[in-house]
Amino acid sequence: MIILMMMRQFYHVIIITLVSTIIFSEATLGQDREKRGWNWYEDPVEVVEEDDSKIAKEPIIPPHEHLKKMTPAAIGELMDEQLAFAIVSEEVGEVAEYFQLMDFARKRSKTFTALTAQALLFNPKLNARSAYPVTNAGRTIVSKERKEIRDRRLINERGDFAIVMFSAKGCNACNVQWGTLQAFEDRTGWNISKMDIHQYPDRAARFNVEVTPTTFIIQKNTKNYFPVSVGLESLPAIADNAYRAVRLLRKEITPGQFLNGANQDGGFFDPGVTSGFEGGE
Repeated sequence: MIILMMMRQFYHVIIITLVSTIIFSEATLGQDREKRGWNWYEDPVEVVEEDDSKIAKEPIIPPHEHLKKMTPAAIGELMDEQLAFAIVSEEVGEVAEYFQLMDFARKRSKTFTALTAQALLFNPKLNARSAYPVTNAGRTIVSKERKEIRDRRLINERGDFAIVMFSAKGCNACNVQWGTLQAFEDRTGWNISKMDIHQYPDRAARFNVEVTPTTFIIQKNTKNYFPVSVGLESLPAIADNAYRAVRLLRKEITPGQFLNGANQDGGFFDPGVTSGFEGGE
């Protein structure tokens, strides 16, 4: 009996020792796991978080009266959000919500168009039709009137201005452009002349001529000049640029008004005219 009791106590000691060893080993292993990482030359495990920004969310669509107060940009963002959610949800009702927003935007756009038409009728100075008709007959009349004013002005200026074209030997385009300038001379009575950049390099340098043909108008008895064409140009374009250059050299217009046509000064297309805004304090 004594031997049997001693054997049982021995087994109990062995079991307790084994259990203690297992518990100690697990605790030590846990500490080792906590220590592992950069100190153990191992990269830490990257935790991938789900990007909520790429998940479509159901937008809150405010009441109609609130929608009317929202900016167009805000309405556009709301429509984009509703469209994305409608596609993802695959619900008929959500698709209908998107088209209801589209219907709202379409009607708001038509309302603004109607208000625009009334504003332009009540404010002729803001209406392009006051300066440029939309009918073919009207455009033909305006074009004819402006051409007559331009040509009459150029004829009147023939004693104070002249044209010089810089050319070069072997420049075929120069020969074509010279024929156009001769037609300009016949129509306006201006004096025209031709200079070879190789024969007159100093003058070419003075006018900063880099290509041929290049054409200038020169104001007589002054040092004033202005380019009217670079390369080949049509007769109407040369006449328009000459007319504009004369007015600019006469200081009748500013550089910003260079494209003003005849009878456009002070009108709808004149950039020199203020828009009528009054600064507030």
